[in-house]
Amino acid sequence: MGVALLWATEASALDSGGFTLETGSPDALCPDLEATREIVARRLGSLVVEGRKGWLARYTIGHAPAGNPRDFVRLELFNPEGGLELRRDLPMEGDSCRTMSEVIALVLDRHFRGLAGSEAAETTQTPEEGRPALAMPPSSSHTLARVPEQAPHPREPVRTSRLSESGQRRRLSAEYAVSRAQPDLGLRFSTGLGFRPKLEATFALRWGLTSLKESEPQGARVEARTVTSRASVAVLLTLPPGVLHFGPVLSLALQRATTRGLQTPTDRVRALWMTGVEVGFVTPLGRHLFLEGSSSLDFVVPGASGQFLVDNREVLSPPSPVFGWALGFGYAWGN
Repeated sequence: MGVALLWATEASALDSGGFTLETGSPDALCPDLEATREIVARRLGSLVVEGRKGWLARYTIGHAPAGNPRDFVRLELFNPEGGLELRRDLPMEGDSCRTMSEVIALVLDRHFRGLAGSEAAETTQTPEEGRPALAMPPSSSHTLARVPEQAPHPREPVRTSRLSESGQRRRLSAEYAVSRAQPDLGLRFSTGLGFRPKLEATFALRWGLTSLKESEPQGARVEARTVTSRASVAVLLTLPPGVLHFGPVLSLALQRATTRGLQTPTDRVRALWMTGVEVGFVTPLGRHLFLEGSSSLDFVVPGASGQFLVDNREVLSPPSPVFGWALGFGYAWGN
């Protein structure tokens, strides 16, 4: 956990002296920042500038309620003086995350090659001091889909659109979980908290696939079915290729028990309150689909849980602590 925290405190930017790449939506899983850094570095090469400040590129996930495209990536490029040199809204219409990273690299490569050509022409006539010297690798051989050219916007102050910090990222998944060696099927919903960008709330509902069973010496047999609801608040850490989340969890299990082998069969319902911790990892499979794995350690809350009694003897007593794990597949939307 200490290694994860140290990793998360590093700046979300690629700084190679003359060029910095960062994201305005660090919690968005697509396109992945580390993959985009690698692709841009391979295609763009390195920039050498005079002075302490270099070029800054930032991409941010955007969504439009109306119009076309609805989902897009806004790419902005700022010169060493802080002026806006380039802005592109790149549509995300069925493209994979890697394709979007390559499109970002292509747009930056085209801009700097055009800038290098114009500066070379100016240098042959009236050289200027303080202009960046560019070191470019040979052009890459792979072909990408054509990116529509747009006229650059006039220079304007730097403005960061932190769409991910609006806390509206949501995930819905179906999951298979196991606790106390009992398998469950369930639904899990997670949503970001707008007032805390690095926090999310999670709600889950699970149905037991098998019954808990116990036999008594008098010949009585007890079976119980379980439905469990879980709620948690988790801290989010971006750890490529996904997002780590961990935090406290509170669960309520309702169990309905049926006794057989007694003169008078009875049905009883009890509530089990449990609290603990949960840690999980979300891995994107594309712009919307993801896999999520988690593990938990729960403890029964003393004095807050019911009992099943047969002849004044407790049966199906809940163990504590309870270790569990879950694996889910789902759909993500929002910022």
